[in-house]
Amino acid sequence: MRVLVTGSEGHIGRVLVERLRAANYEIRTLDRAAQRKGDDWEHLPGDLRDISVVRRAVQGMDAVAHLGAIPGDRRGGADEVLAVNVQGTWNVLLACVEAGVGRVVYYSSVNALGNFGPRQAAYLPIDDSYPRHPLSPYQLSKHLGEETCRSFSARHGIVTVCLRPVGVMDASAYTGWQEYTPEQRENSGKREYWAYVDVRDVCAATLLGLTVENVTHDAFLLTADDTSVATPTAELVERHYPDTPWPKIAMADYLADNPYRSLVDCTHAKEVLGWKPQVSWRATHAAG
Repeated sequence: MRVLVTGSEGHIGRVLVERLRAANYEIRTLDRAAQRKGDDWEHLPGDLRDISVVRRAVQGMDAVAHLGAIPGDRRGGADEVLAVNVQGTWNVLLACVEAGVGRVVYYSSVNALGNFGPRQAAYLPIDDSYPRHPLSPYQLSKHLGEETCRSFSARHGIVTVCLRPVGVMDASAYTGWQEYTPEQRENSGKREYWAYVDVRDVCAATLLGLTVENVTHDAFLLTADDTSVATPTAELVERHYPDTPWPKIAMADYLADNPYRSLVDCTHAKEVLGWKPQVSWRATHAAG
């Protein structure tokens, strides 16, 4: 399979490129970074907002892993966030339809739901059926990116798999966490429900998204099975979210098999993609 990777120079993109190569995919990469030297694949420097660049990039591809985006809000730069993240995604999908490329794995974010940050979740655990209510330009851009994927799938039949990772970490992040006190880690992680996912697990989900069958359009939360702190999840909820309802499952039942279970539920990704996170910071910490 020939795969175009947009945003290939980013935190996730670089790891994904190596994973795809190791799995014997033929790749082409697109990023605003200058032409890389010494690589054994074609790299195209260019901006997603330039439809001519995107059209050239998708030619001859079987699928696209679309990571290219501005990865957060920029002060005074809402117009750029929306232009790159939404118009750029539209350009990728349109170019794919024109070129006969049948599948796009789109990197959305848990932020598409709108309940990470200042707005508290309406219920726990957070799952893929959570009602969307984005607040910030970045959250809105990811929600609109998903809706653009949905539209292209409905109209043109192109397969769109939307991945919604929480905060994506690597081994260096886990080492850095040890520099903070338990109280600091607990308080700093509260607004994101202490959720994290390892970059290797996110790349594994991407490979599954490139091959999953019986999906035309769908979206999947990605998180580690545990939280990012040593405190049991029930204690975290009691201290920080005691009034948040659990309408779908009792907390005791949800935590019965894992007292440190994440408050972001990625059962949908496990059932449909066949994905299961393999990496936990706890193993890394114990090894250290």
